[in-house]
Amino acid sequence: MNVAYGLYPSWRGRGLATRAVLLAARYAATEGAEEAVIQVDPENPASAAVARRAEFTPGGQPRGDEAARFDRYVRDLRDAPP
Repeated sequence: MNVAYGLYPSWRGRGLATRAVLLAARYAATEGAEEAVIQVDPENPASAAVARRAEFTPGGQPRGDEAARFDRYVRDLRDAPP
């Protein structure tokens, strides 16, 4: 599962993106997804912080041309809480 998010500036800093990512990961796990991936622009530390707060970890196997442009965060969904 590939996760993407974005918020208008006036909605940032409220935990909404983190909450949305957590809910999406939980739903994907119930539907049988085994892994979730977030690709973050290295110059966007706020987006990386969302990934970390949502229990994603840096790393994983880079894929294709995207690996050169984005930092990759992954979360194993097989043991995600229901």
